[in-house]
Amino acid sequence: MARLCIADPPYLGRAVRWYGPGGCGNGRGEGQADNHPEASIWDDPERHRQLVVDLESSFDGWAIAMSVHSLSTYLRVIETDSRNGIRVCVWDKGNAVTSGNRITNVWEPVVVRVPQDRKGWKSELERTTDVLHCAAPRKNFVGSKPLEWTNWALDLMGYKEGDEVTDLFHGSGAVTRALSQMRMF
Repeated sequence: MARLCIADPPYLGRAVRWYGPGGCGNGRGEGQADNHPEASIWDDPERHRQLVVDLESSFDGWAIAMSVHSLSTYLRVIETDSRNGIRVCVWDKGNAVTSGNRITNVWEPVVVRVPQDRKGWKSELERTTDVLHCAAPRKNFVGSKPLEWTNWALDLMGYKEGDEVTDLFHGSGAVTRALSQMRMF
């Protein structure tokens, strides 16, 4: 049994704007689960670096969702090396909403730590790719992930029946839904 964690924190520099008081998501539509008064702490790069330290000390494997703009913040505290189980993976959303930037961002990095006993090709686990091609949902709230994303993150970590999975930011309930559906098969 392994202790696994999925962390999908408010993205660096976007927390108050998207989720917190006065943010554009505040009070709009149903499912605004991530509207919380402490959202502003996630606009501090140090809080994201501390998240990595916390995950390393508490879990065997983990996955962190982030924006492309915050990847360098995370990599300052994560040494990426396939031998230590750390991988930078790609979620190709494909259906990105255009912004004020000239370059439209259609992908998001996901940094994953694979538990030591689950990273080798001789494992009984099925192989999976480090790229997911899946559209972002257009419902719910900003930042929610589709079921395919959650299943992919669990596959990357080598999820097995009986593993303890923690969802640190359980706003949409996607991790709970994914786990309940996996147990049906």
